[in-house]
Amino acid sequence: MRDQEKLGGSMPRQKRSSIPHKTWIVFRRLLDLLVPGEWSRHTLQTIVNSDDRREELTKTYIGSEIDKMNTTSVTAALIAGVISSSFSWYNIDDTTWVTKSLWFSGLVLSIASVASSAIHTAAFLRMRCEKDVAERFRQALGGERESDGQWHPHRLTPYVLGGPTLHLKLAVLMFLIGLFYQLWNAANANLTWHGDDVKIAFIATVVGAFVALNYIFSISTLVHQSTRPGKE
Repeated sequence: MRDQEKLGGSMPRQKRSSIPHKTWIVFRRLLDLLVPGEWSRHTLQTIVNSDDRREELTKTYIGSEIDKMNTTSVTAALIAGVISSSFSWYNIDDTTWVTKSLWFSGLVLSIASVASSAIHTAAFLRMRCEKDVAERFRQALGGERESDGQWHPHRLTPYVLGGPTLHLKLAVLMFLIGLFYQLWNAANANLTWHGDDVKIAFIATVVGAFVALNYIFSISTLVHQSTRPGKE
C-alpha cells in the first residue's frame, strides 16, 4: 500500500516535470519556422556519415539546394517588387514612419536574400564539378569527428545554409507587420464600426490570423514529420 501511495503520489510530479519539456518542444518547432534547427543538422550528419552512398547523397543534396536557392531568389525578387510598388501608393505621404521603416527593412532583406541565394548557388555549382565532391562538402560543413565515431557538422551550418530563406521570411514578416500597423493606425483615427477603415482593418486582421495559423500548422507538421524515424 505504501509503495502504491508512493507511486500514486509521484504521478503528478511526472506530469508537472513534463510540461517544461513539452513547452520547449513547441518553442523549438516555432523556431524552426524561421531558422533551420537540429532536424536540418541531422540530415547533414546522415549524409556525411553514409560511407556507401555518401557521393550519391551529397550530389542529390547539392542539387536540391541549388533548386531551393533558385526558387528563393525568384520569390525574393517578387517580394522586393511588391514592397517597392507599395511606395508608389497614392497615400504614401500619409504613411507613418514605422510602416516606412518596416517596408524599407523588408526591401533590404529581400535584396539580401537574392544576393545570398546567388552566392550559394555559385558555390554549390562549383562544388558539384569537383571530383572529390563528398569530401569538399564535408569540409564546407565544418565540425569534427566526435567520440561516437560520427562526423558532426558545425551547429551554425544549418543557419548559414538557410540564410537566404531566413532573409526572405523576415522580409515578408516585415512587410506584413508594416501593412497591418498602417491599417490599424488609419482605423485608430475613427474607432467606430461605421467607419470604413475599422472594417477594413478588422477583416484584414481576421484573414491574416487565419493565414498565420495555417502557415504555422502546415510548416510545424512538415518539420515534425520529417524528423520522425522512418518505418521499416
